[in-house]
Amino acid sequence: MLLGITAGAWAQKPVKFKKDDVVKLLAEKKYSDAKDLIDKVLANPKEQDNKEALTYKAVIYADIAADSALGPNNPEALQTAAATLEQLQQNTDTAAFNKLMREDQGINAVSVVYSKSFNSGLTKFKDTAWTDAYKDFYNAYKWAGYITRNGFSQNPDRNAIDTFTVLYTGFAAQNASGYEQENGGSFKNPAMADSAMSMYLKLADRNIATKDMPAMYQYMIQYYQAKKDKANADKYLAVAKKAYPDKADLWNQIETQAMLAGGSVKDIISNYEQKDAGGQMTETQYIEIAQTLANAEKSTQDTAEIAAAKAASIDAYKKAFNLSQNGIYAFNVGILNYQKFSELDDEYYANKGEEAAKKAKRTAIEKAQEPIADSSIAWLTKGFDILSNKQDRDKNDIVSLNRAVDIIANLYNWKMNKARGHDPKAYDQYNALFKKFDALHDSFK
Repeated sequence: MLLGITAGAWAQKPVKFKKDDVVKLLAEKKYSDAKDLIDKVLANPKEQDNKEALTYKAVIYADIAADSALGPNNPEALQTAAATLEQLQQNTDTAAFNKLMREDQGINAVSVVYSKSFNSGLTKFKDTAWTDAYKDFYNAYKWAGYITRNGFSQNPDRNAIDTFTVLYTGFAAQNASGYEQENGGSFKNPAMADSAMSMYLKLADRNIATKDMPAMYQYMIQYYQAKKDKANADKYLAVAKKAYPDKADLWNQIETQAMLAGGSVKDIISNYEQKDAGGQMTETQYIEIAQTLANAEKSTQDTAEIAAAKAASIDAYKKAFNLSQNGIYAFNVGILNYQKFSELDDEYYANKGEEAAKKAKRTAIEKAQEPIADSSIAWLTKGFDILSNKQDRDKNDIVSLNRAVDIIANLYNWKMNKARGHDPKAYDQYNALFKKFDALHDSFK
C-alpha cells in the first residue's frame, strides 16, 4: 500500500523547465518526445508563465506541424503554435518578445506558422471557403509583417510588405463580402468588405500595381461607389486607368455603372451631365446612358423628370452618333423626337372645339410640333441613309428601316396637310416626299 502511494506521488511530481533537455530533443528531431516534455513542464503551475518554456512550446508544435510524418496526425499543432505565439506576444513587450524569438528559436515557429497558414489559406481559397481562407491568410499576413518589421527578413526595408500575402488576404475577404452590383452596389458582409479594403489600401497607397491586381482596383472603386465616396472612387479609378490601360473597357464600364447608380432619374441625369462635361465619355458610355434614360418612365411617374430624361437621352444618342456614325443611333434620336411629336398630337386632338381658348391651344401645339417634326425627319433620314446603304444588315437594321420610312412618310403627310390650301409649293414638296417614303413601306427584308 505504501509503495502504491509513493509511486502515485512520484508520477505527479512537477516537472521543471530545463532548456538544454528541450533543445537536445529538438536537435535530435524527437518532436513527439519534446511535445510530451513541454506539455508536462507547462502543466506545472510554477512554469505556466515561463516565457522561455512557452516559446519552446510554440517551436515544438510548429515543428510537428511542419513534419511530413507527424503533421497529418496532429492537425491541431499549427493552431496551437499560432495561439501560443499570440499569447506570448500579447503578454510580452516588443524587445523581450524579439529576444525570445531570436535566442530561443521562436522565429522558426513564426516562419512555420506564416508559411503553413498561407498554404492552408490557399487550399481553402481554392475550395471557395472564403471566410476560413481569409482567417488563415490574415494570420500569415500578420506574422509576415512581424518578420519584416523586426529585422528577421533579408529585406532591409522594415516597412516593406509581403505583396502576395496581402493581396490574397484581400481577395479572400472580397469574395466573402458578397458584393452585389444592383442599386449602386452593396455587401452581404460589410465587415469583410472593410477587411478587404484594409488589405488593398496597403498595396494601393504604396503605388503597387502588378499584373494580378486589376480585380483589386476594380473592387476598390466599387467599394467607394457603394459608400457614395466619389472622391476616393475617382482617385482609384484614375490610378487603375494609368496602371492598366489595356483594361480601358472595364474602367469605362465601371464609370458608366457609377453614372447609372443611385436610383433616381434625376441623379442619373446629373451624373451624366457632370461626366459629359469632362469631354472624355466613350461611345459605349453614351449609349448605356441613352438607353437607360430613354426608358425613364419605368423608374418615375414624374412627367418633368421623364421629359428631362428623354432630352438627355437624345443628347447622348447624338454624341454617340458623332463618334461612330451608327445609323441606329440616328434612328433612335428620330424616334425619341417622334415620341414627343406624338404626345403633342394627342394633346392637340384632346383640345377639339371652336372655343377661342381651344383654338389658341391647338395653334400653340402646332407651333411646338413643327421643329420637333423637322428634327425627327432629319435624324430618321440620317439613319435611313446609313442603314439603307449598309451591306450586312441585321434584323434590327431591317426593322428600324421599315419603321423609319413609315414615320418619315407620316410626318411629311402631316406637314403636307398643314401646307394644304395656303402654300402650294410646300404642299407639292411634302407630297412628293410623302410618296417617296410611303412607297418604301415594308420594302426592306
